[in-house]
Amino acid sequence: MGARGRPTRHWTDSDSAMWRTIHIFDDLRHQRVPEYRVPTSFAIDPDELAFVAGPVQVDAMRADGDGSYVHSSTIAFGTGPGGWALAAGSIAGSAIANANRRARALADARVTWRPEFGGGITVTNRGFYLQTQTGIHRWTWDSIDLMQIEEFNVLVLQGRSTGGPVTWRMVSHWSELVFLLWAGTRHPQHPQFAAQSWVPTGWTEWAASMGYPPIATADGANELA
Repeated sequence: MGARGRPTRHWTDSDSAMWRTIHIFDDLRHQRVPEYRVPTSFAIDPDELAFVAGPVQVDAMRADGDGSYVHSSTIAFGTGPGGWALAAGSIAGSAIANANRRARALADARVTWRPEFGGGITVTNRGFYLQTQTGIHRWTWDSIDLMQIEEFNVLVLQGRSTGGPVTWRMVSHWSELVFLLWAGTRHPQHPQFAAQSWVPTGWTEWAASMGYPPIATADGANELA
């Protein structure tokens, strides 16, 4: 327990990834080649450096339908006094089913975040690779036009895929590293990049309290990488 009985948050894989991201960023901005490497089971360019890898979940901003649905007017009739009751019940059931189909069609037509795929991500100095059930998909920094860190480990991007423009939300331990490498290459004036606000508020101080102090510069001063 922490101060005043509050639960103490434990160090997680996300924190380890943030710490490594900070070190990689520190190397790059001081024009050093990061030492971090991971092996890949797929071919990359001879001079391409694979820094990190891990799981990823991707959602897409899209609709699942156009609002249309099949209207059913099937009614069951019977004979005798019970036949009218059967017909009435059939009409009511058909109306409920149609209402449900219409509601589902309208929900599917709404543009919102929808699950796209899960898999693995490998981040390199030139872009990142997504490994899914359909294959390996390479994204270079030039194919991405917009990025924004939405929250810890959550990245929103807009890019140009082989199937057309996409708006994606990526959840990965390495979202911040993807953002930093893209912004440093394509958009150094990005507000989050320039202000280093991609680091969660208070994270650096908390990491120091957990035994991971800020990076020390050559002159002995501490700085946020």
